[in-house]
Amino acid sequence: MLVPWPASSTAAAPSTSILAQEEQVVRVCGEGIEADWLCAIVLERTGDEVLARVAGVANTVFSVLLILLGAYLLTRVLGRFVLRFSARMEQRIEERLDKAIERGAMSDTQRFRTRRFQRLQAISGVMRGALNSIVWIGAALLILARLGLPLQPVLAGAGLIGVLVGFGAQQLVRDILAGIAMLIEDQYGVGDWIEVDAKLGQVERVGLRATAFRDVDGVVHHVLNGYVQRVGNLSQGWARATFDVPMALDTDIPTAREIIWRVAEDLTEDPVWGSDAIGPPEIWGVQHWGADGITIRVAIPTKPLRNWDLVRQLRERLKAAFDQEGIRMPSSLVDVGGMQHGFALLTREAASDSPDPGRQQRDTAGSEDAGITPDGPRRDQTAELRLQRGDEARPE
Repeated sequence: MLVPWPASSTAAAPSTSILAQEEQVVRVCGEGIEADWLCAIVLERTGDEVLARVAGVANTVFSVLLILLGAYLLTRVLGRFVLRFSARMEQRIEERLDKAIERGAMSDTQRFRTRRFQRLQAISGVMRGALNSIVWIGAALLILARLGLPLQPVLAGAGLIGVLVGFGAQQLVRDILAGIAMLIEDQYGVGDWIEVDAKLGQVERVGLRATAFRDVDGVVHHVLNGYVQRVGNLSQGWARATFDVPMALDTDIPTAREIIWRVAEDLTEDPVWGSDAIGPPEIWGVQHWGADGITIRVAIPTKPLRNWDLVRQLRERLKAAFDQEGIRMPSSLVDVGGMQHGFALLTREAASDSPDPGRQQRDTAGSEDAGITPDGPRRDQTAELRLQRGDEARPE
């Protein structure tokens, strides 16, 4: 009697073989999307597990090298892009400097060129560093994924570290971002005179985190960039020498305007101080009128940082001109008290009639100390200082 072979047994044999082959591929080459395709192909064609593993390792190494090569090429392309951007910005800076030189708004051209190019190089360096960091971090994540390491724990740990660093160093991040924005927007640079929190000084160091500037008294102030809400730059473009000329209420305003205009025009044509002005003087008119007198405002457009010296010279020359023309300054009644001997107020006529025998000797000594020569005109120490020190800023 013949016993028939079960029909399912013949059909199960091929399926069992396929399942065994798939289990072998998973065991040797990995499972799902993490499986190495080259390892699987070699294993299916040859059936040699050792050769398949070697092919998988070679494929992984080749993939890592390909990722590194791609990251390197991408950084080179981005670097060329940044260099082109820097070259274009450098050309624009050259054009702006040439225009500023033509209109006479800039004297120390070499310092301004050096500072602007240094700032441009700093901005380019920051951009290259940021782009390179993004590219290589992405390449590192791709390599970890290619090596079969799970990225979820890595990203979760990086996120946790980022949160902790954000809370602990938020002021540092704020200062650095503010420093980058300051460099990009060209707010100020080394050599500029700035005003921060009512402190005036010259910038000596500019960093991504802090700025250092030295005031008139020589004190160095260090200011965090994140705390600078408002900064005034006195070195950019041009300046204006503005002075409100005080005078008594009985002054004839048209006459006073003519005197002020003549003195200001002579100052702009002076061989020592005239080069500081970049335009003619302007009489803006009466600025104040009250019981304590009137003031007339005069303004002279100047080169950056040159307005302080011109205002000082304008005060000195207006004082001499007003004395010569008999224009009185605003004054109030002051009780100086009675005196039995001498003068209650020492005037020029009274001083010349003083019976003091030692007065002439003291006046001579005082004149020598003040730089007054007996056989010639008085020395102008301010002009001598200017000729010796050049265009050095002397703020008020």
